[in-house]
Amino acid sequence: MVWSARMLEPDGRAALTEQLRPPSGFQLSYAVATTFTLDLTTALSVPLAFAAHRARESRDPIAILDAVRRAANRIDVFAQAGQIFEPSVNSALFALLEPMIHPVQAPRPNMLFHPKVWVLEYSDGEMRSFRMLCASRNLTNDRSWDLVVRLDGVIGDNPSGPSEPLAAFVRALPSMCVQPLPGVRATRVGALADAIASVGWELPNDVRSLRFHPLGIPGVPPQPLHELFEGLNHGIISPFLSDEGIRRIVPPQSRPITVLARREQLDRLDTPTLKRIQALILDDAANDDEMLEEAQSQCDSPAKPKLEPFVGLHAKAYVLDRRSGSHLFVGSANATEAAFGGNVEMLIEFEGPRPKLGVEALLGESSPLRALTIQFDPVGNVEAPPDEAADYALEQSLRSLAAGRYVAEVALIEKSSSSDLQQKYRIRLSTEEPTAIPAEIGATVTLLTRPANVAAVPGEPVLFDQLTLTDITPFIVIRVTDQRGVIASTVVTAELRGDVAGRHDAIVAGQLADRSAFMKLLALLLAIEGGDGMFSFESLSTGVRGWAEDGSGLFETLVKAIGVEHDGLADVRQLVEHLQEADRGRPDGAPTVLPQGFDELWESVWTAYCASTQDTAP
Repeated sequence: MVWSARMLEPDGRAALTEQLRPPSGFQLSYAVATTFTLDLTTALSVPLAFAAHRARESRDPIAILDAVRRAANRIDVFAQAGQIFEPSVNSALFALLEPMIHPVQAPRPNMLFHPKVWVLEYSDGEMRSFRMLCASRNLTNDRSWDLVVRLDGVIGDNPSGPSEPLAAFVRALPSMCVQPLPGVRATRVGALADAIASVGWELPNDVRSLRFHPLGIPGVPPQPLHELFEGLNHGIISPFLSDEGIRRIVPPQSRPITVLARREQLDRLDTPTLKRIQALILDDAANDDEMLEEAQSQCDSPAKPKLEPFVGLHAKAYVLDRRSGSHLFVGSANATEAAFGGNVEMLIEFEGPRPKLGVEALLGESSPLRALTIQFDPVGNVEAPPDEAADYALEQSLRSLAAGRYVAEVALIEKSSSSDLQQKYRIRLSTEEPTAIPAEIGATVTLLTRPANVAAVPGEPVLFDQLTLTDITPFIVIRVTDQRGVIASTVVTAELRGDVAGRHDAIVAGQLADRSAFMKLLALLLAIEGGDGMFSFESLSTGVRGWAEDGSGLFETLVKAIGVEHDGLADVRQLVEHLQEADRGRPDGAPTVLPQGFDELWESVWTAYCASTQDTAP
């Protein structure tokens, strides 16, 4: 068991992948993730957490390609509609994320889907292990200071124990999707929820009990706040807060509240609230120059919405002391009215002794966290900057457009006799309901794969012509612009009708520029978890010992794969078919990706494999 509730070093992706990594001997069976904002580039890096060690430690694009391809069918990511960032650099690999990305919206109007949760199931044969991560940070490339909770557990004997609220949270996710979740994936989410309901979590050191508090979920009534946060002493860590939020959380009769927040947020509090608190801010020295430079580069991107800061405090926690002990709440909820008044959020409550979990332990003068902070004297009653209301209106317009049900219909418009890759397609983009935004807001739409082809957001259907096979995508980009010239953008998932079979395989094949790349991917496709000595990796940059770029030594490996009825051979078949087609379209004399004579070798291998699987079929 690993207990992690600590200030993380500001290397977000490295920390996340470390926490996602399966226990020794286990592999990922299925994972559900929730986030408010989502960066597609960061999402591409997540599957590496579940890859084999060599791939995980590599920067090789072929290893990344294989990791993403394998993980796409084992992960579902739910993110607030309108908060999926348009990537600054396009990549064909984003297509591999299509099945796993699901925009959602909160059940209550004008509220947000804001939880940052991972629920994972690992397997080792018949053995099952579960993990839950609850954090404050989104699935983006930010470098903010965060708190994360990691819990590990196994299925126990109590089907209606403390995990039922977490199970209800997971079970509700498909109902919040903008586009209906495919039946297979919805069923898998439900199965995970059922399993989670019976999981017994290993308690962290010094913790006597834990409780899950999902907020904003229909059918899961929250505990009244005056009961939840009743205590003698209170501490709050929240980058964003409001007078009403603090009044909701902390009873009026409480002692002075220690509050760690952002300085601009503290300055906005009114005088009665400021009389109740001792204010702390994160010391500027906690943000190094590299963090600040990266944040500035993010802000300088004209197509990035101004949605959240990328550095500084982002952790959310609430701690209170009672006579019986202390209670620590960690999760996604800011100390605002919206967080506790309709947003979808998640908090985990830990109960334990004051010296370990109390206000003094977390925020006292001698606490590790206190060393990163300085006392602050807020001005109070400071008005919000003039642009803040305009920024909010722009973001609301973007989220409203992103919540629409878009349909992308694919049609073949130019058939090629030489190669499917030479055929041309059209996408007809429409919406099932009218889009309504303020008249002063301009809106455009484009395909993620064809950013130069811009059209007005559909009221009437929009056509995108002369598309190649790899241009086809359900990912569309919506951009909004206000009268100030400020731009915000988001990626939206449309319902893709008439998709072309094998499109993802063609995209994978398109990433293989030469024989060396093909040989490396082939090695990964045939890798057997745990290894049986079939081959050994020297490094991903050099492929597999005993293989040459011309295919020498490959026959023996493929024959062994037949003998163990390796499922990876089916993946190899799809890849080979697309590479064969691509090679046929190359000019005479041009080098091919497939080694000389591979076609004949593969035909023999595949015939033998089909025969072996038929012979062993029940």
